[in-house]
Amino acid sequence: MQAYSARLQGLASNVANLDTPGYRRISVSFEDELQDARRSGNADPGTLTAEVSVEDRPAQLEDELMELADTQMRSQLASRALHEHFSRVRTGITGRAL
Repeated sequence: MQAYSARLQGLASNVANLDTPGYRRISVSFEDELQDARRSGNADPGTLTAEVSVEDRPAQLEDELMELADTQMRSQLASRALHEHFSRVRTGITGRAL
């Protein structure tokens, strides 16, 4: 969730600076590192960090809006998964579903 938040901040900065001369696009990636950690089974996903990089290309409105929509959907999916997980934990502890 923190990585998605960082990505949303980067996208917001990109959109806000579309017309700023010399502005270079900010990109936030973490999915590759997360997949590597899942494959190896050795890394704790909580220790992974998002990689923030500055690209040589300027931001394009259409690209930023597409990535914004994608990130919003992914963060909603992650939020729902966390909600379901904690609902099950609560049910296990209390013995009843809410």
